[in-house]
Amino acid sequence: MADQEYDPDALDAKEEEDDDSHESSKERIIALIDADQSMLATFEDDGTERSYLAWAMFLLEQQCSARIRASPNDEIGVIFYSTKQRSESDELRSFEHVWEHVALAPPDAGTIRKLRDFQEASFQDQPGCDDVAAAPGRAAEDLKNGLWACWDLLTKGGAASARVDKSLLIFTNNPDPLHDAGSAAPHLREQLHSRARELGGLAVSMEVVPLVQLSDPAAFDYGPFWRGLLQEASSAARGCEDGLAEAGQAAALQMDEAPESLLAKVDRVRGINLRIARKRPLAALTWSLAPGLKIGVQLYGMVQIAKRPAHKYITRDKADLVTSSNALVAADTGTILPSVQHKAFVPDKKLEGRFDKVMLSRAEERELRTLRPKGLTLLGFKPASCLKDSHQLGPSRFVYPDERWLKGSTAAYVALYRACTVGREEPLMSVCSYVPRSGGMPSLAAMLPQRPGYETGDDGTVQLVDSPGFHMLLLPFRDDVRAPEAEQAMLKRLDGVPPRASDDQVAAAETLISALSLDIPGEPPFSSTLIDNPHLARYWQVLEDLAMGDEPRPLEDLEDDTAPEAEGIDAHGATIDAFKLAVWGSTDGPPAQKKAAAAAGTKRKAAEVDGTVAEEYAKHDWRGLAAKPGKAGLEKLSAALLKTYLKFHGLAVSGNKPELIARIQEHVAQQPQ
Repeated sequence: MADQEYDPDALDAKEEEDDDSHESSKERIIALIDADQSMLATFEDDGTERSYLAWAMFLLEQQCSARIRASPNDEIGVIFYSTKQRSESDELRSFEHVWEHVALAPPDAGTIRKLRDFQEASFQDQPGCDDVAAAPGRAAEDLKNGLWACWDLLTKGGAASARVDKSLLIFTNNPDPLHDAGSAAPHLREQLHSRARELGGLAVSMEVVPLVQLSDPAAFDYGPFWRGLLQEASSAARGCEDGLAEAGQAAALQMDEAPESLLAKVDRVRGINLRIARKRPLAALTWSLAPGLKIGVQLYGMVQIAKRPAHKYITRDKADLVTSSNALVAADTGTILPSVQHKAFVPDKKLEGRFDKVMLSRAEERELRTLRPKGLTLLGFKPASCLKDSHQLGPSRFVYPDERWLKGSTAAYVALYRACTVGREEPLMSVCSYVPRSGGMPSLAAMLPQRPGYETGDDGTVQLVDSPGFHMLLLPFRDDVRAPEAEQAMLKRLDGVPPRASDDQVAAAETLISALSLDIPGEPPFSSTLIDNPHLARYWQVLEDLAMGDEPRPLEDLEDDTAPEAEGIDAHGATIDAFKLAVWGSTDGPPAQKKAAAAAGTKRKAAEVDGTVAEEYAKHDWRGLAAKPGKAGLEKLSAALLKTYLKFHGLAVSGNKPELIARIQEHVAQQPQ
């Protein structure tokens, strides 16, 4: 199957044009919103009543906030169709009944403010909601103009837009815009399908979001209109020539599912948000299963704890970011050489012993790349029990087939997954060679199959929580995994015998961990994220208000519950003492701490005072001088004489004259009469 569909020449040609394969760098999202009069109907959720247009603005505002945090380079635009007036922007002025609300650009605070400040009353004045029911076929005509405007915006950028994911979200409550078109319906349907095919030719992912499902999941029927429009768009998607793309078939099957499965039953607004959001793959590669058999896969990152960003260094004068640059410098003259196109050099065998180097030809460079092709190459299989916890040095990546890149990838992926799991008590683990980029260093990767996991909710519904597929784990080299207890230097330091805990010590440690555990039986596991930090929340609240150009909201009474419960910790003092007694033989702690405490408790003998200092000290009535003000007292003495008093009593002698006088007066006041 995949042998017939795979064309090596075509794939090599693509790799020559773009060595970094088919993964995208950012995403462009256009929200196409129906502005018909029916969208002004209201819907109430959790005590908040909004019109469907306002709900669309609310959902897009949440998406913009998430994109700013996670993908700041993504671009988002908002366009209305079925408006009374046409857009005032130069790009969309030629499209009738189309209005640009937010220009296609990376979202910022201004974008969120524009979506948050949406008001139906002002929108009715400009651009206004068109009454499509008054003119037969108007809804289809307006939708056609809206799709055409989206195509015009998404085609801008030239060749640079080829590496950009493109998404089109259509917010509407109209299940069939052609229901009143009459005899013009076939002509309008063909025009709409033509617009959909043009969008599909740009690899645009099209999604229909019926907002009426917020109130009733069964209120919207996709019907043949939307199903056919999405299928036409998917059939023209990248990598598919005949018939429907797998993505289009999946979208059509999704429409045939029960409406309750499309939205979250408890929170339908969150369900709509989940449909809008799309997880972007970290990388897209080819997986070579056998000679002549390759499939396309995508790597997805798993949820993990975010780390603090790296420190940035800026210049002192202009606060510009400090960056480093490289250059080719001639060793004999010191001049900077211009950059060259080919950077692969090898010694010339004919000129062996000399420093002359020649540049590889294009054919020789391609031949070297074939020795280490980019992507995954299957090497063999091992039982999953061979994989140890110490072999996982980093987070895993979930591998998923990419049907749009190589047709037949899903079928081959499923066949390999079943061969590793079906009928086996212990799944098989495939070992692969992984090269992240062209010419990169290869590493070993373990493809660990994951069986599907299901969870039954409180309402009896069964949900899929663990998707079937492969987890990719990068395996370490032999030098990366060390055993300190077996190293000669460590054994020599430990007199040749590694320390081993006794059974009593292990039991005492287990009791200590159980006693100090914050988990409560019968309740979810403890997490620090469940504790509210009002001061941190207030900080972000003020920062958000300042970014939006508003005055900070008034400060409310803050109740801080982040302080630890000292009484609860002190209640386990007996358990802590039992652990110390089992490990160190006493409750004072380890021997190193006892030695440090003993050293801290002993005072050093005071250094013997120099005879000259003692003689000079005895010449003055220090208490009387300290009691006299101004020049009659300590101020008449020089700094050297003042330091005599300080040296005699072992006090610090640093500082200027007023500090020395203050130090002497403080010390004299503490001495008995």
